Parts: sequence; structure tokens; C-alpha cells
Amino acid sequence: MFDPRHPSLLHPHRLLKVLCWFTGLCWLMASPTDAWAISPPAKKEQCTLCEHSAPQLWIVNTRCAPRCSDLDNGFDRLTYQRWDPDTRCFIDETLESFLACQSNIPTLLFSHGNSLTHEKALEACWKVYERIKVCPGPKMLVFWSWPAEIVHKRPLVFPIRLARKNISTKYVYSEYQGYYIAKLTQLMSTAQPLTLSGHSYGGVTVICALHYLGGGCLNGLVFDGGVAEERHNLRAAIISGALDNDAMYPGYRYGQSFAPVETFFTTYNDRDSTLKRWPTHSFRGQQAAGYTGICAGRLGQYAHKLCQQKLTQDVGRSHYMRPHLASTQMISAICRTAFETDVSSCPGSSKRRGLLEGRSLDVEDVLQVPIQTVFPGLAL
Repeated sequence: MFDPRHPSLLHPHRLLKVLCWFTGLCWLMASPTDAWAISPPAKKEQCTLCEHSAPQLWIVNTRCAPRCSDLDNGFDRLTYQRWDPDTRCFIDETLESFLACQSNIPTLLFSHGNSLTHEKALEACWKVYERIKVCPGPKMLVFWSWPAEIVHKRPLVFPIRLARKNISTKYVYSEYQGYYIAKLTQLMSTAQPLTLSGHSYGGVTVICALHYLGGGCLNGLVFDGGVAEERHNLRAAIISGALDNDAMYPGYRYGQSFAPVETFFTTYNDRDSTLKRWPTHSFRGQQAAGYTGICAGRLGQYAHKLCQQKLTQDVGRSHYMRPHLASTQMISAICRTAFETDVSSCPGSSKRRGLLEGRSLDVEDVLQVPIQTVFPGLAL
């Protein structure tokens, strides 16, 4: 017969288990049906930067499109979603409605880095969304979700070999993603500034898109409409690019990437613990552009377009996007590049919010992406 006064039931460990179970049950009963839906994070009571306006948010998803072939037909399989702040959900849209909405508003197209599933990519999207609120005026954020999730998972007995295989595969994917971005960019309006931006491997997708738009040939593909002429209001903003530091010089693999843009903004960090290992992944043993920066003298006629920013003091040894977003100087530079606005007059904008010198990862990084902590190359 059940007796609640039985000594074994009053044991502290049993009581703790019962309390945890009861608390979890109450939370589930009280939570809405979309408790796990990916939505904006709760707004903090205090912000070091003021918020002028929230951008219009669109998601362009290429994960159901071909990755390495039949790209022209695959472009029709891209999906478009718009965030509706009133209903707090994403609404399916068409390419036509996307282009109509983008036609006369400053736009930032942002491509995420390696190893992210679509769900993780959306989490990164909200972080970018929250940070560019500080840029004054109307604007649009187009978040590019591409197949960057881990492809090769076996055999686990060779983790280093497995990590390098994933890195090589995803680099190939990122180059072909540039063709999709180029096709979409060709259709988008440049009546207002249009900036193509990306982090790490996301930067590769953008640089390849610019190479195509500039009339370059890559992987046997030539973009119809690509020409080595500067396009009005087209800009670039690359964050910690994971590619060879000489790849964008004229005559090299992405030698036409500077041709179509007015301004090419990029960041680098000579203490980046991930990009420090890039020569082991490079086919030519080169250092990464996001590690050493780019030599303006080797850009020839395009040297005046380059604007570089060293972020070592702000992000320490980290390659992750979160500490980069915490850098006020980087966000200010992106505001100026993409939206032609200045946040220097914003209360708190003079306070540096970067990591302490020498710090590489925080607790949240370790908890959320442990495999990237062990194998930093997967964070590219």
C-alpha cells in the first residue's frame, strides 16, 4: 500500500526529482503550442545602443534547390518568407512579392557561415536583426539560408579527417551558392543601396556572386548579364572571410569580385583561432583573407574600393558571429556601408562591447556548438 510517509520517499534526491518533474509538467501545460517556434528573443530591459527602427525581414531559403548542378532551373525552387511582426510568424511569399517590397528600400543581404542547420541559421538571423536596429531609417534585411549543415558524419573514428571533408564539401557548396545570389541580385533594385554581406563561408558565397556579376567565370559557369562594370549602389561587406587572401586579386580565382561594387568593406583578425588553421584547408596553402586582410596594392584599379577593419581588440581569438555583432565599430561600419547612416550619436554607442583581450569563446558558445569548439574548422 502506498504510504507517503515511507522513509525512502522522503529521501532528498527523490524529492528533488519529483519537484523537477512537477515543474517541467507545469511549464509544458502553461506554454503555448509554439513554445519551440523560432521567434525573436525577448527584449532586454537595458540596451547599450538605442534602437531607431526594426528592419523588414525576409528569409531566402536555398536548401531545397540543387547544390552543384542545374542551377538555372534550381533558382525557381528558392523559397521566400516574410516576417510579419503583427502575427509574429513567417509568411510564405513569392519572388515577385519579394522584389516589389525591395524595390525602393536600402537592403542588406546576409549569408551565414558553415555548419548551421536552417533552425540554427534562423537563430543567427535574429541576432543580426536585433543588432542592425541601431541603424537609423527604413531598411530591409534579407537572410540567406543555404545548405551549410554537416554532411559527412561517419566514420567518427577519424574526427579530424571528417571535419576536413565537411569543410571541403561546404566550400564547394558555397561557390555554387554565389550563382544563386548573383541571379537574385540581378533582379533586385539598386535605386537604394544594396549590400551583399556574409560571415566566414557566407562571405565566400557573396564574393563568388560578385565575381559572376563582374563577368567572371567559375566552375565552368558564366553568368548571363555579368559585366566588368561598376553597378550603382551595389556594395559588399565581408566579415572574417574564410578564403585565400589572394583569391580576389585580378587574375586569380575571384578576380572580378571587386569590379561590380562601389565599396568593398571587409574585416580581419590576426588572432582568429579558426582562420589561423586555414592553410591546412586551402588547396594552395594560403592564409585566409579574414586572418591577414587584403593587400590593396595588389588590387590594381580597384584599390580605392577597399575598406578594411581590424577587429582583434573587439573579438579576441573568436571566429564566431556573436562577438563580431557585439563590436560597435563593426556595426557602425556596416550601417555606413549598407544604409549610409551613422550611429555615433546614439546613446551608448561609444562604449565598446567586444570580448576581453585573449578571450576566444564564451559559455554559450561551448554549450551550443561543442563540436565546433573541439574542431574549430567546422565554424568556417
